[in-house]
Amino acid sequence: MQKTILNIGILAHVDAGKTTLTEQLLFLSGAIQTPGSVDKGSTTSDNLALEKKRGITIQNTSVGFDWKKTRINLIDTPGHVDFAAEVDRAVSVLDGVVLLVSAVEGVQAHTLNIWESIRELGLPVMIFINKVDRAGACGDQVFSDLQDELKIRGFCLNLLTEDGSLVPWSLCDFSQNLLDQSFANLADLDEDVLESYLEENLSSLAGLDERVADKIRSQALVPVHFGIAKQGMGIADLADSLIKIPCRNPLFQPQPLPDPHAQSEQNVPPQQDPGPSAQVFKVEHHEKFGRLAHVRVYGGVVESKSSLYCQRLNKEIKVNQLLQNRTGRLEVIKALPCNDIGIIAVSHGIIAGDTLGRNMKIFPREPIAQSVLWVVVEACDDKDYQELSRALQILDMEDPVLDFTWDKEDRQFRLKIIGPMQMEILTHMLEERFNLLVNIKPPQVIYQETIVEAAQADVRYTMPKPCWAVMTFKVEPGKVNSGVVFESLVGVDDISQKYQNEVARAVPWALNQGIKGWPVTDIKISLLGGEEHTMHSNPGDFLLATPMGIMNAVKNAGTRLLEPFYDFDIKAPRDLLGTINNDLNNMKALMEVPLFEGEGFTLKGRVAVAQAMDYSMRFNACCSGKGRLKLRIGGYQPCGESQEKIRPYKGVSPLDRPQWILHNRGALKPEDRIR
Repeated sequence: MQKTILNIGILAHVDAGKTTLTEQLLFLSGAIQTPGSVDKGSTTSDNLALEKKRGITIQNTSVGFDWKKTRINLIDTPGHVDFAAEVDRAVSVLDGVVLLVSAVEGVQAHTLNIWESIRELGLPVMIFINKVDRAGACGDQVFSDLQDELKIRGFCLNLLTEDGSLVPWSLCDFSQNLLDQSFANLADLDEDVLESYLEENLSSLAGLDERVADKIRSQALVPVHFGIAKQGMGIADLADSLIKIPCRNPLFQPQPLPDPHAQSEQNVPPQQDPGPSAQVFKVEHHEKFGRLAHVRVYGGVVESKSSLYCQRLNKEIKVNQLLQNRTGRLEVIKALPCNDIGIIAVSHGIIAGDTLGRNMKIFPREPIAQSVLWVVVEACDDKDYQELSRALQILDMEDPVLDFTWDKEDRQFRLKIIGPMQMEILTHMLEERFNLLVNIKPPQVIYQETIVEAAQADVRYTMPKPCWAVMTFKVEPGKVNSGVVFESLVGVDDISQKYQNEVARAVPWALNQGIKGWPVTDIKISLLGGEEHTMHSNPGDFLLATPMGIMNAVKNAGTRLLEPFYDFDIKAPRDLLGTINNDLNNMKALMEVPLFEGEGFTLKGRVAVAQAMDYSMRFNACCSGKGRLKLRIGGYQPCGESQEKIRPYKGVSPLDRPQWILHNRGALKPEDRIR
């Protein structure tokens, strides 16, 4: 009989002890003989040299172990906000999460970012409060802060006694503060418990343990464990709780079986088996196996040498080999069952986030973090530029958020980043993996532009023949942060559907650069009218003409610049309010009225990314670890314009009609032709 398979992520702010906890779970289960040490660089899940050197996790790593008839695939994720894209990809394939919190530092900024993503997916969560033996640890305060900050009802499954041991809640004095708070939370959800709680006779209430378990299963209560990962304390209790998490399969939706009698009567062939389905959450390049896609299987069984349909590529891809990570080493396997995590070696351009299989449904969601900064990467030695291009293409394949581009006019390699720490990581990876010394220039802000008012434009692409594409476009300002919306009001009698499909395909590409050189957003585009020619029209005509029509409409409407901003949430001691307020005023931040509670205050507002790019470091220096700053991209808003912010159009502009037509018909250089 196949074991139950669960996929569990360990998420936390940096330095909370995720990798140490992973090592202890592997050791407890017998998967490894000795727990690795972060300090010594001997951990199982950190594979990169820089991960071992810095003692931080940079990439998702999946390792498996068996615990009481359950197979647990544990995904150790990065804790630094600059690597939030890795966390985004990991949470999409999880059944549940262990949220790790330090008993010393407590709830930190990135803890809140992670929590929002967990809640959005509805993942079951258990909290592990680590380092309860450290100086300055305060489990009671952290438990209280977790409830206040995360808006949860917690229940402590174990407690730390005065002699330093951990005891299950059922063996503790119910009057203890943490347990009293836990039962108060349970009483809010259960009338029988409430009555016994008020009468102070909870210990005599029948089935109390099952009532607790029931509310945890329904996620009304969030289970909380205390422990010391480095010493292996509380690890077995945590493992016992993990196997109670139900397996979730939210993406795979099997189709109903057809009625065989109805098929035979209508002479319809039987429905084909849709085959296995899987989600890609990580892609890496391996010297021996080539492109490796880390997947979770959601339906059927993935077999070596079989094929999987990739929805994004709209094609079947061959599974060259199947592998699994066996505590730090890759082993070749023949098959990967439903719900398991494994690795497929492929030759096609699969990227992280791809869905494989014809029976998968994609559920879009907001990422934890998004890139609003870009950097230029230069080779220190001119002879290395070709090799640098190849290396950056590999890194871009592993992390599509980088969005690697080559600016041929300025002869620059450009990458998008989430935060400054990525620059150090990229520099190290290029040297360590590819033997390349590089210089990464300071990050710059990615601006956008939007139209000022509604406008129209006609485009007639009828010469030189054979060609024919006639269209009228209308552009209107969209809602803030609504992106690009396109609709066609033209019937298929005027423009065939196959040609309209090409128009829709060209819209995003047409808006890559606006009048001021930045992507155009928050815009509604309508195709109002047009015509085709029975002899001269072909799909490429509408693909070529669409950017000309849209860009002329955008020019008629006029555009203004938008800049990204952070929503900030600050919590700090009262005596730091003046300093923090002065810093924010200097950055021209918009602030709400501060709220005071006890010896501290909270302050919310927004500030331009360009002003606050390095504010985290300045804030930490100011607060000496006593404050918390949460920064999250809040979208884009109008900003003042200056010559430094406006960029010239890169390549041939659709507004230059003769050059645009010649260019895309192959009469000029081919680099920027429509693909």
